[in-house]
Amino acid sequence: MPHLSIVIPAFNEEKRLPKTLDRMLPYLRSCGFSFEVLIVDDGSRDATAAMVRDYITRYPEIQLLGDGANHGRGAAVKTGVYAARGDLVLETDSDGSVADEAVARFVAHLDAHAEVGAVFGSRELAESVITQYQPPLRVFLGYGFIYLARLVFWMWSTTDFTLGFKMYRRAVARDVHDHQFDPFYVAEAEKCFVAKLRGHKVVELPVTWTDDPDSRVRPLRDSVRSLRGVIGILLRFIKGSYR
Repeated sequence: MPHLSIVIPAFNEEKRLPKTLDRMLPYLRSCGFSFEVLIVDDGSRDATAAMVRDYITRYPEIQLLGDGANHGRGAAVKTGVYAARGDLVLETDSDGSVADEAVARFVAHLDAHAEVGAVFGSRELAESVITQYQPPLRVFLGYGFIYLARLVFWMWSTTDFTLGFKMYRRAVARDVHDHQFDPFYVAEAEKCFVAKLRGHKVVELPVTWTDDPDSRVRPLRDSVRSLRGVIGILLRFIKGSYR
């Protein structure tokens, strides 16, 4: 069984994903622990699936998952988490915006601290490094969401609610995703909230992060959808969905 499972959701990623895999896979092979990479094709309409199959011929650590339909990033991550066989499970993005060195560092932290259930990456810690910043409007709206989430979820010590770079022990990953429902815009924030409510000890660690100019984020549209998503989380909390 692999020590680490890496889950990568992919939707129309034939251009960005190869660069990430070309960098990540040789690095992972140098780390000294066993791993698998689960790429969940979320109904791509381009050649993503064919490209991944080509990589599998060279890297048997890769598996391709997906049912051909588009369910959203949150749902795609869930599919990968439930298929993961590793002791530890990492979710990350196709654009490879987080530097690979964080993978081994997060593994080492969980291996050394049995009481920690998950390690979440943060761009907002003092030791974090941003090599390319987002456009000013996205930065402004991002900080607005951080403070909104801190207030609504009463999580004042959490610094980053939206980064899709999170590593869990497998049992914790499944428990969090069993109680995480938003398939799109606030899935990452919901995971932070669920981990707290479910009593899992989470540690934030710094990452080196680079903004992708080809980001699919549309600031104003996605801000409205994120606000709706937060309201949905609150309603589920009131209904007891996270118990």
